[in-house]
Amino acid sequence: MSIETIKNNNMSVKFKLIVISLLFPVPAFSQSIKDVRINEIQVCNADGFRDEYGLASGWIELYNKGYGKVNVAGCTLKVRGESFQISKGNPATIIPTQGYLVFYADGMPNKGPFHTNFTLDDTDFIELYDIDGKLVDRFDFDPSQMVDGVSYGWFEDHDGKEKLMLLPATTPGSTNNTEAKEHRSETFRRVDPSGIALTIINIIVVAIALTFLFFVFKYMGNYHIKRAIRKAERTSVVKVENGMTVRKKKKGVVTNDELTAIAIALYKYVKDMKELYEEENLQLTINMTSKAYSPWSSKIYTLRQVPNKR
Repeated sequence: MSIETIKNNNMSVKFKLIVISLLFPVPAFSQSIKDVRINEIQVCNADGFRDEYGLASGWIELYNKGYGKVNVAGCTLKVRGESFQISKGNPATIIPTQGYLVFYADGMPNKGPFHTNFTLDDTDFIELYDIDGKLVDRFDFDPSQMVDGVSYGWFEDHDGKEKLMLLPATTPGSTNNTEAKEHRSETFRRVDPSGIALTIINIIVVAIALTFLFFVFKYMGNYHIKRAIRKAERTSVVKVENGMTVRKKKKGVVTNDELTAIAIALYKYVKDMKELYEEENLQLTINMTSKAYSPWSSKIYTLRQVPNKR
């Protein structure tokens, strides 16, 4: 088999692999399943959030906190003594970016793919496992603290820290932080209504910036001066002769003074040559001369040698 044939076969294999990867992309949700967490639950729900049949029951909300879509198909929800595997092949199991997915914990899996085979009555935790059986998230709660019509989940306080608590509002399929937060500018305006603190802060910031720039330019200037001195010292040798300091040029080094002298000499030379050509009389004079013979017909200029006469 020739080398050219081997190259062609390799190119054919690569092309087939590219086509297969484009037509049958490998799902990558297992790499981002860690972005999914159990965000909110409701254990006691007598007359609150209802399913598609109009029935109220406990429910579990999953939240995708990442910035890519996550497919939870094949993952498993587990409680004490029971487990429920999320069905595959359903596009509704794809949680969008910063999105939510609700499962009804009513113990009636025959009602649909989002109805679990367990309830939340006899457990104090919920676990989420990925398709490989690895634990993704665990959600612990105290059943004695659960209140009818009130959900339990993650809530962000004013300091930006999240904690598990009974939520002020039941929000299946949406964010748990429903309270309006005060913007930082409004907080600063409330703390400093006259603007004196802001003015002082601005003055301090400007003073620090100017001081920093002063030292930067100062040290940069000193650096360049020292660099120029070192460069001058490299191009000259200092000797002491008769009590006087004499600076002599190193061999093979052209100083700035020499370069200046060469430039002046070249300038004067070009200038003098220009004046010379401008004053020259560009006239061509031809004088006619008469001779008895023409030198061009002389036999001494022929190609053949003149024969000797005897």
